[in-house]
Amino acid sequence: MPDQPVRDPLGSRLRAERDRLDIEQPPMEVIAARAAALRRRRFVARTGAAAIAALVAAGVGAVALERRDDPAPTPAASGPAAVWSADGITITGLPHLPADLPGTVRDAEFLDADRGFLLTADGSGTWISRTADGGRSWSTVRSPIAGRPELITIPGGAVLVGPGPAHPRAATSDGVQWSTDGAPVGPAAALTGNSRLIALAGDACGAPTGSITGTDLAALPQQPPLTVCWRSRVRAGDGSWWVGGRAADGSPAVAVSRDGGVSWEPHVFPGFPANASARAAMLGRTVFAAIVAPQEAAAAPERLLAVATSTDGGASFEAPHPTAGQATIGGDLVPLLDGRLLIVDGYGHWLVSEDGGASWARLEGLHQTMRLARTEAGYVAYQMTTIYTAFSVDGVTWQKLDAQ
Repeated sequence: MPDQPVRDPLGSRLRAERDRLDIEQPPMEVIAARAAALRRRRFVARTGAAAIAALVAAGVGAVALERRDDPAPTPAASGPAAVWSADGITITGLPHLPADLPGTVRDAEFLDADRGFLLTADGSGTWISRTADGGRSWSTVRSPIAGRPELITIPGGAVLVGPGPAHPRAATSDGVQWSTDGAPVGPAAALTGNSRLIALAGDACGAPTGSITGTDLAALPQQPPLTVCWRSRVRAGDGSWWVGGRAADGSPAVAVSRDGGVSWEPHVFPGFPANASARAAMLGRTVFAAIVAPQEAAAAPERLLAVATSTDGGASFEAPHPTAGQATIGGDLVPLLDGRLLIVDGYGHWLVSEDGGASWARLEGLHQTMRLARTEAGYVAYQMTTIYTAFSVDGVTWQKLDAQ
């Protein structure tokens, strides 16, 4: 009698499930190259830090602007890429592993859907990369400002602002040529359409707020009547400026200026813990105030306590909707065009709310992401499956950047 095939129902099911899954698995040679690149980066970080220390000890104080060894842009992504979707939110991947830029992505700012800047840093230095094709390729130079400066978009380009009290600054339009500015903080000046809000002394709650216009750094005509913990990176659609933090009685609050910082209108939300603060998210005439509080663990994401909504541009707010459960939030609240709110919870999960933040539903099937942040032209998602950064114009359609 001929041999009969051995039945293996469980093995057949596992093979079928494996074939059904759509998992990006690079070939072994790509994985090996990636591992080698990581080893080189760790070696450069160790040896670079020692070299910098030696230069400082020798009295070498000048910082030269230098390109990477490969100044040409990294090759653009091409070919098919995987797409992940859940409840209308879509993430488009890359057809290969992201380009290995020096350092780790710390900040990203976009001027529009195509033009943007990345700040990367590690123990050996800080670099600035520019894209003109929506993050598919990058040109990289070493930062003209030592340490880890703040990256801010300006009309047609970007500006780096170093730490105070000197706040050294450098501006660019192409990411390669930089003009530096060592002028001190100027006298109080009204905010203009091209101004950005900035903290003048670190980023802790209570730091004074100033503005940067081009490379001109100035105090505000009037400080907001809050202990400011958050400053909007962009103006609202009606031209107003928003900050958030705590009122004099410790209650979370936001404040808005409609006259260039000459006066501020506060909105206070009583009845929350003393360590709570507030921040705003704007879409058209709708303003959402997210009320958050830190957790005991320093590295833990903030708790999301409630969301208050204004439909008249922030002139008045409805009573805050307390958030059900022990919700957390990683970064900014994202208002979507369909009326929903989108967040990540700081533990990697994406959540949406259809009732103004009173309840949240987890989206399954999207990449774990740790933080969302508003930029001039849209939103940036950080630490997406640890190594990716993604950009979205509207918070709905996300594109992974070809950089890490």
